Amino acid sequence: MNMPNIYIETYGCSNSQAEAEIMAGLLEQAGFKIIKNENFAELIIIVTCYVKSPTEQKILFRIKQLKELHPKKKLIIAGCMPEGIYKTIADIAPEASLVSTHHIREIAEAVKKTLQEKRVEYLGESNEIKLCLPRIRKNPVIDIVPISNGCNSACSYCCVRFAKGKLFSYPKEMVVKEIESALKEGCKEIWLTAQDTASYGLDEGKAKLPELLKEITEIPGNFFVRVGMMNIRNIISIASELVEAFKNKKVYKFIHLPLQSGSDEVLKSMNRGYTTSQFENIVKAFKDSFKCQFWTDVIVGYPSEEKEDFLKTMNIIESVKPDWINVSKFGARPRTEAAKLRSLLSNIVKERSKIISELVRKISLEKNKEWINWVGPVLISEKGKKPGQWIGRNFAYKPVLVNNKESLLGRFVDIKITNTTSSHLIGLLR
Repeated sequence: MNMPNIYIETYGCSNSQAEAEIMAGLLEQAGFKIIKNENFAELIIIVTCYVKSPTEQKILFRIKQLKELHPKKKLIIAGCMPEGIYKTIADIAPEASLVSTHHIREIAEAVKKTLQEKRVEYLGESNEIKLCLPRIRKNPVIDIVPISNGCNSACSYCCVRFAKGKLFSYPKEMVVKEIESALKEGCKEIWLTAQDTASYGLDEGKAKLPELLKEITEIPGNFFVRVGMMNIRNIISIASELVEAFKNKKVYKFIHLPLQSGSDEVLKSMNRGYTTSQFENIVKAFKDSFKCQFWTDVIVGYPSEEKEDFLKTMNIIESVKPDWINVSKFGARPRTEAAKLRSLLSNIVKERSKIISELVRKISLEKNKEWINWVGPVLISEKGKKPGQWIGRNFAYKPVLVNNKESLLGRFVDIKITNTTSSHLIGLLR
């Protein structure tokens, strides 16, 4: 008997990607076939994200499109949207089954029932541990490891916490076991992911992120660990231990610390829980300890952002010089405190976004040029866009483009950086 074909389409962060990989693994274990072409699938799963309005609109359009293109195919909407905007989803796809981010272990049961003409909903917060489960990885070299679910912050603009719920850190032993298993399966790069990796363990009063990193780096093998975004408010109490943990050679010297605004007044309105001076001090602590790549995030056009506030943000960026900045235009999200505030004129937000984005590209190119003539090992973790092209990462997680006819995937190779763009380094094999 041939089991039905399942097509999975994924949107959002690395955590969404991890959940999609686990769902694919669980479905394959249950006997279903995961395919890459929606046209030959009996059932389609959309793993959703709704952190920003443009992403939400894109996914809602896609759901409508799939219904029009494949009216007879069954549909499951998974991820953050079923919890975050339940009514909107129910209105545009009333026949679709729903599996929220808290219930991905139920995916095989949801698929079976949906194929039997039964619409099901797996909703509501739970302490589901998304570790040590079957997977079909998008990239065989990379294991994306969720270390917690939910968040202990209450930022005024963020709607994700309504989908993810309160912080729940996964047992340290299970995180280590997941990584040990992934390494045996050939993974060389480990991504630790969470809404805020720095909040790990703050719900338990037990092991925090530095201790977790210490245990992970004691696992035998040649691999790198990438630590996901960390909120400054949760680093303050563990800063020295965290910097020390990052010194280990197995940890990428990649620091992602969102600023969001260079104005203390705006940060207070955002309920971010730190000041600009605390942000600058922590960035300095990392940079003074080792050469690293530093990313940050900025929200442009928050309702209380005056021109002076925007200029303060520009000044901090020019001072700390991040390697890259994720620039977001403020957009009011449902059920958030910031949605109650009066928005700035769209032309003002658009102009500020343009100004800051130009500065980002300028600084990124300057930072990348500092790497020209650097020589050292690079882990090749991706295929490039063109045949014979490979993308690797050096110790600072800098993307390095290299050409080679033979496959380099998963290999550590010695590279000399010869050129650069604002987005990546260009290297030659030595």
